[in-house]
Amino acid sequence: MSVPDLTNAIWRKASLSESAQGCVEVAILADALVAVRDSKDPDGPAHLYSPSDWAAFLDSLRAGDPSDSAHIRAEITADGVVLTGGAFPALHYTHREWLFFLDGVLKREPQLAAAGF
Repeated sequence: MSVPDLTNAIWRKASLSESAQGCVEVAILADALVAVRDSKDPDGPAHLYSPSDWAAFLDSLRAGDPSDSAHIRAEITADGVVLTGGAFPALHYTHREWLFFLDGVLKREPQLAAAGF
């Protein structure tokens, strides 16, 4: 998969994260990919997923098992949450950042999901 240019990506986050300094950010790209990054490191790595993989991950979070998705995993540790998927470098979030994101996932906030999923 070629790496898309994320320069003009529109990054969105869960509504509870709007005033937070760090958060899980999601961009729905024109080529039907979903990009995920850590707002604390906007120039750092971003994960890229298909809409179906992202939807399966969100469903696994709603079901209460963040490790149940085949391609994306969230590991909850004493220090925070580590998001991994494929060959992408791990993204690290604080518990607070993850809880704000999870709140948006559970409320099915549209800015966190790919269109049609």
